[in-house]
Amino acid sequence: MLDRFGEQLAMEIATKPTGPAVEEVTVRFRPRRAAHDMAGSMGYSLTSNWFLAKVLARCIVAHRLSPVEVAVLLHMMGSQNRGQIAQTQVEMANEIGVARSSVNSAISRLCELNYIRRHKKRGLYDVNPRLCFRGNGDEQNGVLVSVRAEKLASEFPDTIGPDDFACER
Repeated sequence: MLDRFGEQLAMEIATKPTGPAVEEVTVRFRPRRAAHDMAGSMGYSLTSNWFLAKVLARCIVAHRLSPVEVAVLLHMMGSQNRGQIAQTQVEMANEIGVARSSVNSAISRLCELNYIRRHKKRGLYDVNPRLCFRGNGDEQNGVLVSVRAEKLASEFPDTIGPDDFACER
């Protein structure tokens, strides 16, 4: 960072030969923030509080999502990295403790709601990066730009959930 600052300063001085030279530069660093202390060794993701409180909770109560669908979604949200999860349905089924056919049905429903999407390649899925993302904001923005450029018919990632649940209130 200081090297880059020095280069920029040298270029500025070279392009403006008139005027006073820099006499003093002060750089202050703020202390690092403490890292989150999260359970387990898989790290953590940022999750949309709006989605948790206003969409997912209501979908569960209104029985719009089955327990298996919720389990698959939470598993995928917790297993994703930079919005993607590479895992077969058999592997998911074994980890969650349900039949593979139940995982397949759950994935189909979650895709309808744009919570996740399937890739053509077997065992590769995207968790909607607007709902949950493991990575920094720049990485999330890059994923969003890429996905939005695909202009998907499902309107992934911007249309989320059942129509009557998807409006932010």
